[in-house]
Amino acid sequence: MRSDTPVRLGEVGSLPVVLEPMAAGRMLGLGRTTTYRLLRQGTFPVPVLRVGRSWRVPTAGILAYLGLPVSSTFGEGCSGCGARSNHGMEGES
Repeated sequence: MRSDTPVRLGEVGSLPVVLEPMAAGRMLGLGRTTTYRLLRQGTFPVPVLRVGRSWRVPTAGILAYLGLPVSSTFGEGCSGCGARSNHGMEGES
């Protein structure tokens, strides 16, 4: 998909827990150059992680910034982190 194509609401539920910079920038309406400039300057609008020479952007931060409900996107679990709850597992008392 092109980087200038808007993200559709239906796509949000299938997002991974962390995004690569271009996907995060696309969600915020930013182009490639602006996305990487903001990352280098430390002024990207949401918290980011640096993993070696790569950048990762937590999806929960993007959703919160956009005012979208994090917990309903990722289902019930721990504060929208994407982890599944243990409710209904066999052997639970």
